[in-house]
Amino acid sequence: MKKKWYRIANGALSALLVMLGFEACSENGMCEYGTPTVDYHVTGQVTDADGQPVEGIRVTTRGYRNFINGATEHVTFTDKDGRYRSEDIQEVSLPSELRIVFEDVDGDEHGGLFETDSVVSADMSKRRVKKGDGSWYDGEFELTADKRLKLRSDF
Repeated sequence: MKKKWYRIANGALSALLVMLGFEACSENGMCEYGTPTVDYHVTGQVTDADGQPVEGIRVTTRGYRNFINGATEHVTFTDKDGRYRSEDIQEVSLPSELRIVFEDVDGDEHGGLFETDSVVSADMSKRRVKKGDGSWYDGEFELTADKRLKLRSDF
């Protein structure tokens, strides 16, 4: 009898919490369930072993894994000065699992001369660009990841 009462009470409380959770959603579609969000972008420069900029390197930002959307992934390419900047990315928090992958994919331009390499968030410099609102929004961050690529060993 006592177990049955606990199951009923647990179900009723769970249903109440779900209804309250839906009430936390605003009209613009943003829901505040207790998880802060941040905006961030990744910037940096890619160079070769001699420190010369490398154009056309694919830079993939692989972000936080969450149970709803899976892992986020954003792609950009280096310009003629070897510089890149990701679009603004919104996450549920500043990813601690963030990885930037650098790949030479431009075919004939460099002939795939460079090894694929990566940088993890612990090795990036982080700077707060904009302060949050003191509630669920933690602000905007800039993460910098410069990378010196090595030539492939089979060349």
